[in-house]
Amino acid sequence: MPLRFLLAALAIVLTASGSAVAQAPEAPGPEAAADSVAVADTSATRVDSVVVVRGPYAPVPTALAGVVWNVPADPEAAVADLRSMRRAGVQQARTGLVESDEVLAEASRLGIALFQDLPIEGLPARFLVRETAAAADLLREALARARPYPAARHFGLAKTSDTSDPRARPYFEALTEIVRAEGAPGTQTYYVSRFPRDDRANQTVDLVLLDARDVDPEEVLRQWHARHETPAGLASFGTGVRPGREGGWRTRGSEAAQGRALEDTFTDLLTLSPVPAAAFLYRWRDADEDAIERDQRAEVEGTRFGLLGEGDASRPAFDVATGFWTGRQRTFAFDAGAPAERERRASALLLLGWGLVLGLGVFYAGDPRLGALAPRYFGRRDLYREAVQRGFDLSAAGTAVLGMGLALAVGVAGAAVLRALGRTDTLVAATASWSPEAQLRLTSLLGQPLLLVLVLGLAYATWLVLVLIWLNAISGRRRLRPAQALSIAVWCRWAWFPLMILALVLGGINARLATVLAPALLAVGLLIEAVAGYRMMWDLQAVTRVSPARAILIGFGVPFVLAVAALVWLAVAGRDEAGFLWHLATRG
Repeated sequence: MPLRFLLAALAIVLTASGSAVAQAPEAPGPEAAADSVAVADTSATRVDSVVVVRGPYAPVPTALAGVVWNVPADPEAAVADLRSMRRAGVQQARTGLVESDEVLAEASRLGIALFQDLPIEGLPARFLVRETAAAADLLREALARARPYPAARHFGLAKTSDTSDPRARPYFEALTEIVRAEGAPGTQTYYVSRFPRDDRANQTVDLVLLDARDVDPEEVLRQWHARHETPAGLASFGTGVRPGREGGWRTRGSEAAQGRALEDTFTDLLTLSPVPAAAFLYRWRDADEDAIERDQRAEVEGTRFGLLGEGDASRPAFDVATGFWTGRQRTFAFDAGAPAERERRASALLLLGWGLVLGLGVFYAGDPRLGALAPRYFGRRDLYREAVQRGFDLSAAGTAVLGMGLALAVGVAGAAVLRALGRTDTLVAATASWSPEAQLRLTSLLGQPLLLVLVLGLAYATWLVLVLIWLNAISGRRRLRPAQALSIAVWCRWAWFPLMILALVLGGINARLATVLAPALLAVGLLIEAVAGYRMMWDLQAVTRVSPARAILIGFGVPFVLAVAALVWLAVAGRDEAGFLWHLATRG
């Protein structure tokens, strides 16, 4: 009997010892930063050949374990991405239409649900309805391709189009009906909306996803649930980084700031009730020049949102995301950095604009002729006209320099306005009727502010040349000397300089407010040109003795009538785009 008890005790000790020395699950290999997930000392789940590490916390709900992903063109690279994402704890990915059966099969094997967006983006309601037939063809092909793969059961019918306009409903109703009739069981429809308060098409789909980049996701969802019953999620959330920006989490645009913001966001999302129906962190890796899906806002602002940066090097936000997704960690330490790092760096446009003002000030102070002519123009117009007529204090070279400064000022103002519109979906809506190639060229140009200033400045310089030609045509036989024509054409456009300074403010204000102010500044620019045209002709008739009737009725009246006719035509032809822009400004 004692021997039996002794053997039993020995067996228990051996069993316990074997459990104590058992090896922990092997962590993902170091072959890529995207695959690196620290091993917790608790448990791990194996999905076939992919190890998903579990930690001391419960992993976030499936709905919060999502990421925006651009599918690589190479299926092998796409499969590698899927495996890396699954190791990191990703369970859902929002992407474009997936055409590779290999990618669909791997996503299904790994259990990653794919939310596939149709390539329909930024359209006014009437344009959206026009695309119904083309979108239906794409959707039917995608549904047929997805049927064997359980990962492909969610289809986005449109992105950031005008769903605040009820005229968009027929488009979504038609496509949702196709999904109900031809989709595999359990297939759902959604769209991405920019209107958390004033969405009017949500009852036509199963789910609505809201864009929440660089804003408070909790507030966006609260606005939605206050007015709608349709389940809602986050199409994208996250904070961008500026390449090369160093510093702690108090330095806006640093990698540490991105990581801390993501930690706070995940903590808030876990406390929400109801939990978002889906939430996609923006994005798995930085978008590059070869990406299928371009990110206008990121390119315009020079920011990057990826968990993986250049060369797929992981950012601190990667550790935060994987910590929450796997349950490994929920509290993270980031260096706060020095308080001075809170100061914002001046943008290239801001430096160029104020440099231009300073340069013109120095030029004005150093050119006695210019210094003598300016008081006459703003104080005694009769003396200014006499000086131009007789050639007093006129310098063709000095006025040409002033004209070049004017062209640059217009270029800076125009670049600031366009980049402000590019910070939201406004520019996408304004160019909805353009070809994708033209939109892509514009987006690329917006990401290079100095080049954009040069292009716009050259365009305005061309306009000034046309103005000079028109002045000589109106003056008749008495040709204007270059200095006279330049003075008459340039001085009356002085208001562009204060307008440029106002435009520079757009880069530092709220994106929604910038959406309202940017078109207003464009309207002021048109008003400046109209007033300048009128004053230019009055100066011309005083300098050359052209009859007032010829100068005003022909010199000013004909271009003015043609410009008004062109604006009316644009207003009629672009009323849908203009309506969408207004909705973005007032409802978005």
